Amino acid sequence: MRPVERVTGPPPLLWLAWVCAAAAIVYVVGFPFWVTDYPMMTDFPFHTASASAFRHYTDAGWHFEEQFVLQPFAVPYVSLYALSALFMFVLPPVAATKLAAALLLALMPIGLMVLCWGMRKSPFLGLWGLVPVWGVLSHWGFVSFLGGIGLFAMSIGLALRLVDRPSPKLQAWLIACLLFLFFTHVFRFPFALGALVLVGVVMHSQADSIKGLIIPFSIGTVLFVLWWFGRAGSISMDIQWVWPPAWWRFSEAGTYLFDVFVSDDDARAFRRTGILFLVTATVLFAIAVARLRGWPNNSWVLAAHGVVVAVILISLGLYVTMPMEIGSWWYVYPRELTVAVFFLPALLPNLPKKTWAHLGFVIWTAIAIAPITEVTAEAHREFGTTTTHFREIVSELPRSPKLLYLIYDHHGSRAKNSPYVHLPAYVQAERGGWISFHFAELGHSPLRYRSREDPNAVVPPPVPLRWEWSPQLFQLDQQGSFFDWFLVRRMSSPDSLFTAEPSIQRVAHFEDWWLYHRRGARLDPQVKPPKLDIDESRK
Repeated sequence: MRPVERVTGPPPLLWLAWVCAAAAIVYVVGFPFWVTDYPMMTDFPFHTASASAFRHYTDAGWHFEEQFVLQPFAVPYVSLYALSALFMFVLPPVAATKLAAALLLALMPIGLMVLCWGMRKSPFLGLWGLVPVWGVLSHWGFVSFLGGIGLFAMSIGLALRLVDRPSPKLQAWLIACLLFLFFTHVFRFPFALGALVLVGVVMHSQADSIKGLIIPFSIGTVLFVLWWFGRAGSISMDIQWVWPPAWWRFSEAGTYLFDVFVSDDDARAFRRTGILFLVTATVLFAIAVARLRGWPNNSWVLAAHGVVVAVILISLGLYVTMPMEIGSWWYVYPRELTVAVFFLPALLPNLPKKTWAHLGFVIWTAIAIAPITEVTAEAHREFGTTTTHFREIVSELPRSPKLLYLIYDHHGSRAKNSPYVHLPAYVQAERGGWISFHFAELGHSPLRYRSREDPNAVVPPPVPLRWEWSPQLFQLDQQGSFFDWFLVRRMSSPDSLFTAEPSIQRVAHFEDWWLYHRRGARLDPQVKPPKLDIDESRK
């Protein structure tokens, strides 16, 4: 803002552009969450359950302290859970986690806007960071990763701005951004530290200015070193690099970016938005060439663009050289493609200085991205209707059940990646108790199971890796003895799974959901005994 604007406020059209930009972010990020009780996101139920464990950890009736140990520094993916737990003081668990997830996803456009601002451009260019918000990664439920790349972009923007116009306030903001990134997605954190070094190198001609990066970089480095030596032992660093690079992966780029649904509705929406982005880029480049406005025409601007180009090239290099799995981490290399695409709008030429041009750009961008949100929201709404019978059948469960669940049938939604596989984790999120599979088993969660040798621990039996995706491995005598309740999603009756133990009887059946209870198992005094065999046909 110019000095006079600090007194009179921004021009009305610019003010309106900011209002429209905020509305676009709220709509694109929030609408798919708003239209359904349960978002169509594979890992979201476990995010809710983990956040609920943070919120009710010391509440005896939820039985979380008997199962878990909190490790918020050894595995510092806690931003989503901490925010959700905070919101749970006033909201139900699912609503609280949806709000927290929306805030992290909103960091993508906001982070890109800060990056563009740090590059001496209009922040409104960063609104194109909304495009990957509802891509493949978000539907897997990788909310912390997506929030992390938004914070990554934000840290670069703040670093560039700090070199351009040094101030203690900007330095404090950069430190806060790095800390937030560390506790959101720690594996993106060293990339941010590397970006600070890169900014310092390309801006070496401004030796006095780059001194402002020393304190944020030093604090971040110390924090990362402390984490490195105190990290959870289950976090694997054994990376099986792919060499020579797997260039063929570029032919599958669409699969990892926007191929979310079994139909091609999403592909058409993303393709349309991509065409409009190319139109936008063409127009802005034409204006920049014609008027020499917004074109990188000095060494500082060229260096700032060089930083972004380096980030994109590194991400593409990791995309073709990293493995699909690192220990229990899965879907590793496809994530880097989203990072590369996310940073592309930062290379667009600057907008004309006229305020009407800024307002028009915001409206145009919102119109270009809106179809993706509409298609996504409709799919989430339809998925919500398919969970009606799930909500009905879990209403038969008592508080804090010991629940084993098996998902055989993954059909019913538009999503290619099953949003049903972890759905029963909502039971733990809303009622407490135990479930047969939890991310705490994998070792990359801020929750881990207590040692089974601890006399005060009450922990479910261990299961093989990817067991939740392989219900055919279930053996009643091996995995079932700990549990009192059994929830199965299968088209045909799963009675045969429990015939070896006559005390296990069917309690309810709604569509393809089946609930069983072990007769004679302990119930809380306030819980009514289950009704036997509530069948959908008689309801």
